Amino acid sequence: LSDVVSIAVGRHHSMALHSNGTVTAWGQNNYNQSNVPDGLSDVLAIAGGTYHSLALHSDGTVTSWGRNNYGQSNTDGLSDIIAISARGYHSLALHSDGTVSAFGRNDQGQINVPDDLSDVVEIHASRYNSLVIHSNGTVTAWGRNDYGQSNTDGISGVVAVSASHYTNAVVHYDGSARLQTVTENDNFWYYNFIKKW
Repeated sequence: LSDVVSIAVGRHHSMALHSNGTVTAWGQNNYNQSNVPDGLSDVLAIAGGTYHSLALHSDGTVTSWGRNNYGQSNTDGLSDIIAISARGYHSLALHSDGTVSAFGRNDQGQINVPDDLSDVVEIHASRYNSLVIHSNGTVTAWGRNDYGQSNTDGISGVVAVSASHYTNAVVHYDGSARLQTVTENDNFWYYNFIKKW
């Protein structure tokens, strides 16, 4: 591997995006999630779900491959896309107008994009829920919420967000981090400060 500009991982497979816009993938391949389509090029970003892979092209279209049992690889018709995210069995795509498309498994409401969602600048798919950052630094989340992982009321000044199965984290403009920590018997927000670089 050389000239790699970004990487992405699925459940048991990995991908690397090269500076020339091509992609290399390796790892588990039981659903062809590591079989990069022939001729794939002009790629700007990559994302990996549990058993599927996504690639965003410079023309705003998306190519997908791998498992599609929930429609998580249904990218036909997507256009004007500027960012992609995949986790579990669902995927998110951010349009240039700040709106979001979601597709795939929906057993927890993770693809039920709120009707009034707009001005989105960053997207993140978790296994059971979805999170976005708006241009004003606020966060919206939807999907599974049994541990409060979709409760975003009062969160502002956010520049980055990340999510796992039951835990979400955001980084604020001032460099502080807010981590939602879930343990077996409780659910609480833990505040921590990180060094400003």
